[in-house]
Amino acid sequence: MRSFLFGFVAFVTVGLSPLLALAAQQGVGIGVPVLVIANPWYGTADEVISRAGLVEISPERAPLGALTMLDDPDDASRLRKNGAWFVIDGELIAQICGQ
Repeated sequence: MRSFLFGFVAFVTVGLSPLLALAAQQGVGIGVPVLVIANPWYGTADEVISRAGLVEISPERAPLGALTMLDDPDDASRLRKNGAWFVIDGELIAQICGQ
């Protein structure tokens, strides 16, 4: 039982490590790319971006994610109010993905 518990904790820790890196970020900057992860029940990420009054900056997108730029500090809160789960620093994502 003890080895099962240890294995389970190790599995969860490794599985959640990317989320821990994202949760540790200090915030998003103005004038740098940000990744918007959309809530699937509120539409796609590009719809969330347009409802917040911003413009998508990348021709490529993931099913629930798209890139945009923040013009002022209130943009991140407007994105969250319009259905974004996460607004993540794009430079951090590029480092995680090895770009």
